[in-house]
Amino acid sequence: MANELNQQRIIDEFTRCFRKMLMDPELAAELVRIAKENINQPNAYQRIAEEVSNQTTIKIQEEHTEADRRFIKLLMDVVKGDSQLY
Repeated sequence: MANELNQQRIIDEFTRCFRKMLMDPELAAELVRIAKENINQPNAYQRIAEEVSNQTTIKIQEEHTEADRRFIKLLMDVVKGDSQLY
């Protein structure tokens, strides 16, 4: 039961994030820019989380949820995948 609640919470958080990105098309580009600027820095994960919260409408709490962790990992994967295309 707890696992189902956690999975639903993750889905709800991702849904809110995607809704924001659809309402503000520039948001996705901003998220990728932040990830690109910080991906090779020490503590890249933490830096990306802080910059996303500071510079966008997506707020990531200091105590990261599972959805936060997955979202930041996804951003990092997108940037790494993008760099492999070139």
